[in-house]
Amino acid sequence: MLRAMTIFFCATLLACAALVTSLATEAWCAEPNWVLLDENADSRFYYDQRGAQNPNEGVVQVRTRVIYTESGKADALKILEASGKFKNLYETRYLHELNCEEQESRLLEVRHLDKEGVTLKTADLSSVAEWEAIPPFARMGVVLEKACKR
Repeated sequence: MLRAMTIFFCATLLACAALVTSLATEAWCAEPNWVLLDENADSRFYYDQRGAQNPNEGVVQVRTRVIYTESGKADALKILEASGKFKNLYETRYLHELNCEEQESRLLEVRHLDKEGVTLKTADLSSVAEWEAIPPFARMGVVLEKACKR
């Protein structure tokens, strides 16, 4: 009888652990919810409404995405480099930290992707990123407004 209860207890515990892990993984790995915030002749600018996180009090981490038009891609390639490495550039994703109270941002990561979502290049800027004021009417100002009102 004791052995049967022990097996039942262990099975119940494992089932609960699997459920918690499954739910946590779903929340952590949830598909982005890209919301279009701005577009112009060069690009469309999105904010991941679902992916905002709060690593510290008053600070929010957010992901943004720029999908290029042909003219925007040409301009981006001038900045990136002329090599063929970026010939299939389609979009760039950014990870920012926002200081809601100070209305500042810092860029932590940049990831360039092709249309299939394959990473062409990633740059981790977290060790060198500095806080910068967000200018009025900047795209990041709209992100700040949305992410900090959560």
